Amino acid sequence: MARRNLKYQFLQAINNSFKENMDKHADKANGIRNTDKIYSYSSRSNLLDLSANFANYMREVYPEVHKVSDIQAEHIQCFLNSKTETCSQLSLNQYGAMFRKLEKCVNAKYHCDVKYGCAVVPASSKNGGGKIRNVMLSQNDFKTLIKSTSNQNLKKALTLSYHFGLRAAECAKLKYEDIKNNGISIIDSKGKRSRFIPAESEKQKQILMQFKEKERGRVCPVQHQSLEQAFRRELKKNGIAIQNGAFHTCRKAYATRKYKEYRENSSIKESLSKVSVNLGHGANRFELMKEYICTALV
Repeated sequence: MARRNLKYQFLQAINNSFKENMDKHADKANGIRNTDKIYSYSSRSNLLDLSANFANYMREVYPEVHKVSDIQAEHIQCFLNSKTETCSQLSLNQYGAMFRKLEKCVNAKYHCDVKYGCAVVPASSKNGGGKIRNVMLSQNDFKTLIKSTSNQNLKKALTLSYHFGLRAAECAKLKYEDIKNNGISIIDSKGKRSRFIPAESEKQKQILMQFKEKERGRVCPVQHQSLEQAFRRELKKNGIAIQNGAFHTCRKAYATRKYKEYRENSSIKESLSKVSVNLGHGANRFELMKEYICTALV
């Protein structure tokens, strides 16, 4: 690859994939899909605009990167994250789709194997993200609630949800025999799915030992609605302004904390998948996880 700037390299890759009068519908009829082909002038123009914008960003933030083949998914991710304050969710989603097309164009032109599409489109804080429900319980608020409440069932449920990501209904159903030395078994939860939540930190292991010292039977022998109502009462009593007040904010605190831990050794998508599995949603639920992870996807 000649030593040209990134903008020029993207231009060559895009032009290599664009030819006049290509028939997209004919290709689809013949089973040709998801290729590097660019069928319209408007698509070509949009790709040129995005690639030029991205090339300028790379020059400013990552000046050491000189080849499009050296651009990593992490570079794409940082660029997308930088747009969350100014771009709508629709624009961010379109950027994600165009980066997937750019990936194909670059690989076709330069015979490489870039993975631009591995970046996860973040939630816009302008109008697609920043939702009221996308709020987690802070560590200070968690400590306040634990110290304040005299409701032992709520105290146990708060601990299980904040440190292991359990739903209120899972806390109400959990039995002491489901608590193992190395994690918690959730049996027949939402959608009749079961899962095992591993204890990976010393704090989690300490909590398991505290629970295993207790009697048998249900850990929180009440209905989950009672836990949710008690949670809201404690928020109000302590002046904690969580507008949605949902017990789910405990799960989101767990999800955000675990994402940061996993991200130290795994990619963004791998980290999101691990958190999703722990929460009981299955792997590769990236769009859903953006409503749970209350931090930038970096």
